[in-house]
Amino acid sequence: MQRKVLLAALVALVALGGCAQRDPNLLVRGLGEFGRSAGDFTLSLKTYELDAEGGVKQSGADEASLRGFVVRTLESKGYTLKSSGPARYAVDAYLLCADTRKASLGFVAEELRLPAEAVGPGYSKDIHYWLPDSRVGMGSANKDALDRRDSSMRRRSGGVFDRPAEASSGGAPLGGQEPAYCQGRVLVPLTPAGSGPQREVFVEREATGNCPAVSGCPLRTCGAALEQSLVDVLERRF
Repeated sequence: MQRKVLLAALVALVALGGCAQRDPNLLVRGLGEFGRSAGDFTLSLKTYELDAEGGVKQSGADEASLRGFVVRTLESKGYTLKSSGPARYAVDAYLLCADTRKASLGFVAEELRLPAEAVGPGYSKDIHYWLPDSRVGMGSANKDALDRRDSSMRRRSGGVFDRPAEASSGGAPLGGQEPAYCQGRVLVPLTPAGSGPQREVFVEREATGNCPAVSGCPLRTCGAALEQSLVDVLERRF
């Protein structure tokens, strides 16, 4: 009983701490609510992987192929890339390739976040994370795959994703018998230019299906899947 009370108190303190850190001048919306006319934009694209402890670390920036997909997709919709200086919109793309079951998660909530130092002054706990998933606007195939995968996740061991040893919908055993895999995660925040005190940011998250199992899950492992997921987000939401 005493342990339950202590745990409840800890959860309450964490919740209060999160509320205290919330920026009252930040309005976060789904990218599906964007609905504005085209204009010029700047683009920042960074890629990430997991370190040996399951923490997120940056692995690259402005990867040429991925950047090209973003620029061509937005230009086909009337947007114009601006290489420097202020623009009407700032588009960021944060891409992760990892075995997310091995990610280091939060103590209370299962969260997979960008390091604050990798984002800089605009970092917000309300924006810069891949997990928990956003279900709004996900492609149906990816959403179904995530629903099946997430429904089988019921326990954590040592702060990492784990799965119970139960049968999947296809009858294959999960848990220790399940093959390793990599997976791509996409996070796209868009920030319109503005001079007022309130900062409005539109955000979309996406996940690829399972990619091949490669040690360390380098970006190329999920490269094609990340490209497709990123283009899907831009095609649907702009």
